Amino acid sequence: MNYYKATEKFLYNYNSLKASIENMKQEIEEMDYREISAINYQKEPVSETYAFHSATEESAIYAAERKNLLEKRIKITESKLERIDRAIEALNDTERQVIIERYINGKQWWQVAYAVKYN
Repeated sequence: MNYYKATEKFLYNYNSLKASIENMKQEIEEMDYREISAINYQKEPVSETYAFHSATEESAIYAAERKNLLEKRIKITESKLERIDRAIEALNDTERQVIIERYINGKQWWQVAYAVKYN
């Protein structure tokens, strides 16, 4: 994929990237409020390595790993959006308006031309 197509893809997905960040943040919040299942006091089988993990511990480990993964993905996605925003801010007013109207707002080229008063 060439640079132009990759850039265009990021611009078309700008709103989706923002929504995915919000969804991941909401999932983390839900994980913080969600209670881990009740402790099972029945005897747990012990493996040959004598590793002992209850269902509660396994659930807590999974939740911590999932939260860590989501936080990393949020940082990566926010970094992409920041780069896009900086690039858009570097454009002149007309160029910026064309990019925003076409790629972020999803308008047709004739609508973009009308918005920027292009003859």
